[in-house]
Amino acid sequence: MTLTAKLFPIWTQELGVSGTPYSDRYNVVFTGEIIVARSRDPETDLARALLARGHTGTVTMLGATGKRRTIINIEKAAKMRTVETGTYPRFRRIETCAKSPPAAETPIDDNRPLKANDLAVATTSGEF
Repeated sequence: MTLTAKLFPIWTQELGVSGTPYSDRYNVVFTGEIIVARSRDPETDLARALLARGHTGTVTMLGATGKRRTIINIEKAAKMRTVETGTYPRFRRIETCAKSPPAAETPIDDNRPLKANDLAVATTSGEF
């Protein structure tokens, strides 16, 4: 049985270097449901999601147009993640990677004390 998943970019309102909207996050749909949401590393995140569901072997990643983009070995890719380096992205084993800083969509505990490097943002009621 051939496993296939479809990759959908999440377009931002901001403009990239070329003056056009860009996407740095992706949703992945497998068997009609989104199993990876807002991922910066969709291939390895898909592999981990499929391995957790008991799938092994390979999966073919299709782009938004339906053309083949990547063929992923689930067992191998589940142990990896993409790391940005000075020249280009590289694959690294998960256990050797430092934890990423929280992304923008990560909720922040509002009850924590403010630190010197925290930004103050006005609320809609005009209080600070």
